[in-house]
Amino acid sequence: MKTYDYVLFDLDGTVTDSKPGIVTCIKYALDSKGIGYTSDILDKMVGPPFRVSMHEFLGLEMDVIEQLITLYRGKYEAGGWRDCKIYDGVTDLLAKLKAGGKHLAIATSKPIKFTSIMTDGLDLDRFFDYVGGASCDASKESKADVIELVLENLHVIDRSKVLMVGDRKYDIIGARTAGVDVAAVLWGYGDMAEFEEYKPDYILAHPADVAKLVLNVK
Repeated sequence: MKTYDYVLFDLDGTVTDSKPGIVTCIKYALDSKGIGYTSDILDKMVGPPFRVSMHEFLGLEMDVIEQLITLYRGKYEAGGWRDCKIYDGVTDLLAKLKAGGKHLAIATSKPIKFTSIMTDGLDLDRFFDYVGGASCDASKESKADVIELVLENLHVIDRSKVLMVGDRKYDIIGARTAGVDVAAVLWGYGDMAEFEEYKPDYILAHPADVAKLVLNVK
């Protein structure tokens, strides 16, 4: 069984159930511009960077996307981020890994400004050695970019000791690009069909399963 000394966590859909607040703020931005959408499209937009999802799922051009992002962020910062909660079992998971001597970090495509607001507001900072998020100007917003940033700040030498934990294909693709192992979790916004297609190293159903894997508990 492999030994992981560093565990990187996605935020939305892995540590926190942030979907209600995100969807409310996306709807606000789209409604403000009179842009139509379906509930299925809104669901798909939770997870990837908005510059990717708004183009892929709505076919919008970048100038419109930037206007929507500004509207979304204003609403989110004004309080939309509060409509979230830590998934059941995740706090216990983080505490066990920390007590087990593991180095923990956040690696999310959410802009670092809002990532920091959330981790501080939810009292999550105490668990993490580093909190990594996307730059607000899109220069570094892919999951692979953020993982590289986190690895650099954790001073990781041996990438075989790193495990990325996330709930969407973007986490799997980013981890593969960065050369680290990845565990996909079923309590978030992804599903088994997505994971079977993108083939993570592990598929885990509950936070306790992550603890067992990392701490080598049978």
